[in-house]
Amino acid sequence: TQGGGGGGGGGGLHKHADLYQMSLKQYTTDAMLSSIFMDRWMKMPEESRLAVVDRTFDVMVQQTMTNTTGYKMSKPALYLLCPEISPENRRIIAKDPQKFLAVCKESAADTDEKAVQWLTSRSDVLKGTQIAFGIRLQYQISVETDGGIEVMAPIRRLLVAETFVCVFEALTGKKASEMPHMIGHT
Repeated sequence: TQGGGGGGGGGGLHKHADLYQMSLKQYTTDAMLSSIFMDRWMKMPEESRLAVVDRTFDVMVQQTMTNTTGYKMSKPALYLLCPEISPENRRIIAKDPQKFLAVCKESAADTDEKAVQWLTSRSDVLKGTQIAFGIRLQYQISVETDGGIEVMAPIRRLLVAETFVCVFEALTGKKASEMPHMIGHT
């Protein structure tokens, strides 16, 4: 996998991040899915694209804020950890389909190593960001916690990829869970 197995309880996060990144890559490279998506995306007025992005992103934000197993964080913390899905960036990607696809391709190619570098380079901005982590959310991690960046890396990869996958699912009608690499994992 891209992220490796990870130690402790993080292995599942690495695997899920890898799977959603594979799905995102399939949506952008599969000729049929890409064609369906681009046809529908390009026919929509910008405000309709923004509505789809807002609706799908808001579902992911809500799930992340109310998650009871794995990880949980506040909305401000999520937007700092994943600025790609922040309200400021939504309009940019809804306005410009090429920027949307560029973010998708970047997310699909992300690795734990790149995510760790990204988190480290922004540790001053992320300083107060707390994530509850663990099966019963028994741990609090941050960029300042020993090993916190390493735990946050697959969470960041997963959240960005999964959020963008939701947009493709909405417009193509093809669920990521139906893709061969996802069967048995979701």
